[in-house]
Amino acid sequence: MSSQLGKVVSLILIDRFGPVVERVGTSLYQFGSSPLLHIKKRTDLPISKIKESLTILIKYQLATFAVNQNENIANYSIDTDKVLLMLRYPKYINIIKKKFGDSSEMIVEECLQRSYITASEVILKVHERLTKNEESIPLSQLKNEFISLVNAKYLIRLPVNEAVDKPVPKLVEQEIHTLPPVDVILLQKFKAGEAVLLPDKDIYWHVNFDRFHQDMRDKIIISAFTKKFDENAGELVKILLQQMYIRTDPWADVTNPIPILEIKDLARKQKNLGQLNAFFDQYVNVIEQDHSNLIRKSGEASGGSFQIYLKDAYKQFAWELIEQCVMEKFDSKAARIFRLVKLKQYIEPNMIQKLVMIPAKEAKRLTYQLYEENFLHIQELRKQAVGGGGPSKLYTLFHIKLELVARMILELCYKTLFNIMTRRNHDKSTNKRIIDKKQRVDTITLGMRSQGAEEEQLAEIEEMITPPEKEIIARIEKNMKKLNSIELEIDDTIFLLQMYLMYN
Repeated sequence: MSSQLGKVVSLILIDRFGPVVERVGTSLYQFGSSPLLHIKKRTDLPISKIKESLTILIKYQLATFAVNQNENIANYSIDTDKVLLMLRYPKYINIIKKKFGDSSEMIVEECLQRSYITASEVILKVHERLTKNEESIPLSQLKNEFISLVNAKYLIRLPVNEAVDKPVPKLVEQEIHTLPPVDVILLQKFKAGEAVLLPDKDIYWHVNFDRFHQDMRDKIIISAFTKKFDENAGELVKILLQQMYIRTDPWADVTNPIPILEIKDLARKQKNLGQLNAFFDQYVNVIEQDHSNLIRKSGEASGGSFQIYLKDAYKQFAWELIEQCVMEKFDSKAARIFRLVKLKQYIEPNMIQKLVMIPAKEAKRLTYQLYEENFLHIQELRKQAVGGGGPSKLYTLFHIKLELVARMILELCYKTLFNIMTRRNHDKSTNKRIIDKKQRVDTITLGMRSQGAEEEQLAEIEEMITPPEKEIIARIEKNMKKLNSIELEIDDTIFLLQMYLMYN
């Protein structure tokens, strides 16, 4: 169990739900699956507060429950992965905005805020928000956008209770992608205040995080090939990944064969890929020969077929990420030693000093420094002397356990994430008075502007904040923006390492 992850989970829960929910969530994290009375004993909270906290955690899919040995009691567990995903919500919203537009972005935003919601309710809420913003979009268009999100599997149905007659519910997924029965005419009547019964009042929808993670996974691969070669190579990989979904489970280690002629035809249909079409075979050869091993030929007939090796690709990405970490944490000489050990797999210390082209004393220091920081590992071998007499000889070999190193860096990411969140909370609490004053002034200014106030009146209100306070606010905003940016970048590293560990 990761102590750093527990600290991050605690900060996320207290920031979004308050101290009571945080105490319940932390108890579940520390002690694992527990029934209600055990949680009460550990947290010393009233049963009513614990039930309320568990309701909130389960509603937002941050906790799960299962039947105890006593079938009348449920055991509750915290889902740390789902808690961490709350930091990733802005990325999900940004993905939808780029692919589907602003109104679809609002639909997903409402689903994330409410955790689950009916199709009719989210359509009405988004329509109301757009109306307030003086944007006019018909309900029928919002319905079509909701259906597009369902068809693209970004939204799925909430599981239903199968064990209706039992004390502990049993949730099962049924027809998760079946389109919702939304009636636009009934929605218009409902919006007008008429008493109508909406046909989907008991059908709830929630966000399918897996679908977003597939997009994020593909984006990393496409970005890697775009940076390494050019945009045409990235577009070729993008088409390959799109065709993967037609033939193969999205999370398979290796895809089913994809005919290269099919990829070629799809590339020809896109008018902006003239250079890719002109040098298609050369781009395929370059990507096939790349050491990431993303694609490999699986047949020769009709131009051949290719398979995508996602597991091997993410293993290579993990190697490159760790090498970059060694470079940043130590220096280029340490990175050279790390790459040599990776190349040789197992190597003696004296061979490192000979091959790495660094002074022996410095090479030895860096090697053992990498060992102390858990980037390198030692394997000791004993060789019996010839004839069975005399002492056995001990060989020390350096090697790298990639999975252990990846988990170590993941732990460092959690520690950094905790430090960033703590620093941000400290800045907010230290400057709470000025931040609250700025928010009050902004609220008053916004209200008066909507009432048609003159610029002189607005300027007088803004003068309530003195120049020194404005400097402090500017500095706070700059620091907050920097911390938020770092948080998103660390989440990218966490996601890449999680992908490697999942495939591994």
